[in-house]
Amino acid sequence: MEQKRHLRVLSKHWETDDTVTFTLEPTDGKPFDYLPGQYLSLIFVSNGQEQRRAYSFSSCPGVDPHPAITVKRVPNGEFSNYLLQHVEPGDVLESIEPNGLFLLPKKGVQNLFFIAAGGGITPVLSQLKSLLLQHTPKAQRIILFYANRDSRSTIFKQQIDQWIELFPDRFECVYFFSREKNAAHALYRHLNNELLEDMLHRYFQGRITAADRRNTRFYLCAPVPMMRMARMTLRVLDFPDEHIRQETFLPEKPPVPRPRDTSILHHISISGLDGATEFQTYEGETILDAALRQGIALPYTCKSGVCFTCLARCTSGQVEVAFTEASKQEGPGSMVNTCIGYAVSEKVALEF
Repeated sequence: MEQKRHLRVLSKHWETDDTVTFTLEPTDGKPFDYLPGQYLSLIFVSNGQEQRRAYSFSSCPGVDPHPAITVKRVPNGEFSNYLLQHVEPGDVLESIEPNGLFLLPKKGVQNLFFIAAGGGITPVLSQLKSLLLQHTPKAQRIILFYANRDSRSTIFKQQIDQWIELFPDRFECVYFFSREKNAAHALYRHLNNELLEDMLHRYFQGRITAADRRNTRFYLCAPVPMMRMARMTLRVLDFPDEHIRQETFLPEKPPVPRPRDTSILHHISISGLDGATEFQTYEGETILDAALRQGIALPYTCKSGVCFTCLARCTSGQVEVAFTEASKQEGPGSMVNTCIGYAVSEKVALEF
C-alpha cells in the first residue's frame, strides 16, 4: 500500500555548527515529486522497532537540481544526532513519498508574511526560492521575521542576506537576535505579542483594512510557544484563521491511548495507495495502529495528529478523531487522521 523510496546522499553541507543539509537522489532513477514547504519522512530502525521522523525540504523543485533536506540537531535527539554524526555521501536513506500541507497559496496575493525561528526556516527557504526565483505564486510583498540567538546560529543567513540585496522592492527580512546587538537587518529583541502587533501595524501604515486582511497570508514555522503567540496576535488583529498556516511535527501533549476492548470489532476498508485492503480494529484502537499490527503499511510519520501524513478521506461510516484539545466525530466527505482516528460505526471506508 505505502510506497517507500530509497535516496542516496549526494552531499553533506554544514550550514551551522548544529545543522546540516543533505542533498539526495532516488536510487531507482524514477521522478521524485514534491512541493515547496513539504517534508520527507525518513524511516529508521531503533531497538528492532520502526521509527519515523519528518525533515522539511530546503530545496525547491525547478530551482535546485536535486531534493535536499536540512536537519538541525535536537538535544538528545536520537535520529538527528545519527544523521549529523554518521550519515555521509554515498549512504542510502529510506523514506516514504513527500508529504505536507504547509503549501503556498495557489493564487497570487498582495502580502506574504513568514514567521520562523531556528530550524523552522527550512520549509520557508524552499518557499522563498519559489516566490523570489520562480515568481510562483505572485506576491507584491514578502516579509520574513526570523528569530535566532545570533548571526552565527542563523541557518541560511548568507542566502537570505543576498536576497535582501537582490530584491529590495519585494523582499524584506527582520532578524530577531537574543544574544547579538547591532547586527544588520536585526533587532536585539525577543519577538513577542506586543512587538509583532506593532510591526504589523507599521507594515500596514498604522491601519489594517478589510482588504489587507483578505490579501495577506501568514506562514508560521517555529517552536510551538512562538507559533501560539503569533496566532493569538493575528487573531486579535482579526486576520482570518484560514489565512494562517503553521508547520509542526510534534504535539504540545502526546495523545493519550485508550483502553482496548478486543470483544468489539470494527471493519475498515481502505482504497487508494495503488490498491485496496480490509482489516478489523478493536474498540479503543486507532485505525493506523490496527493496520500496522496486522502488517498493513499505511502512511504515517508523527502518530500524533499534527503532520497529516496519515490523512484519508472518509467515504462511509463514522470516525472519532481524538485531538489533544478535543475530539470530533467525522463522517463521509471528511478528512480524518488515521493515527488518532477511532472507528465509531461498525464499518468504515477510507480513501487515501
